[in-house]
Amino acid sequence: MLLDVQGLTITYGRNTACDAVDLTVGAGEIVTVLGANGAGKTSLLRGLQGAVPAAGGKIVFDGVDMTRLAPAARVKAGMVLVPEGRQIFVSMTVHDNLLMGAYLRSDAGGVQADIEAIYDRFPNLASRRDALASVLSGGEQQMLAVGRALVGRPRLMMLDEPSLGLSPLFVGKLFELIADLNSHGLGILLVEQNTTMALEVAARGYVLELGRVVAADTAEALSRDAALTEAYLGH
Repeated sequence: MLLDVQGLTITYGRNTACDAVDLTVGAGEIVTVLGANGAGKTSLLRGLQGAVPAAGGKIVFDGVDMTRLAPAARVKAGMVLVPEGRQIFVSMTVHDNLLMGAYLRSDAGGVQADIEAIYDRFPNLASRRDALASVLSGGEQQMLAVGRALVGRPRLMMLDEPSLGLSPLFVGKLFELIADLNSHGLGILLVEQNTTMALEVAARGYVLELGRVVAADTAEALSRDAALTEAYLGH
């Protein structure tokens, strides 16, 4: 098992955002986490990243307990987050944003090769490599955020609402990208508001309500559960 989350609890003061969450992601698997706004999905990813400390439970990545390790150690191990809202550096160039993804790497030649591969994958970024990231469209900024994460050579990419604010055309391209990355062996933990597309691309899914897992099953079974989709998935 690539990621094994056991009883993870995340709190903000007296408020519990995630309450004893159990979750797994296998190597090369896409797993989606669904739920209404305020369900605790982003808090879950922030806890996995280490941006907020765990109040309880355990985070095991490739057999190593990451629960008390700093975010940089988790990134170095291969856990990389693409945050909600992309959070690229708009006052920096496209190329410099990609270089930020390599801040824990010391192999300059390998970094350059990886960035060139990203430019091959995203021609729009290549043509604007020296432009400020602020000139990119929302979809291009999302591709830049994914590219920046890829420069870190992740084994597990965690995506927080990647389709938020994108045009339908770019949403389709985004999910094609997610499927393609996964086809090359990348494990993906996907928090996504577009439940239909998330369940189409994922193998399994979890549904959160008020910080608790209320359903966990194959993506196919979750998509067929009419009561579940009516109650939790916004259909």
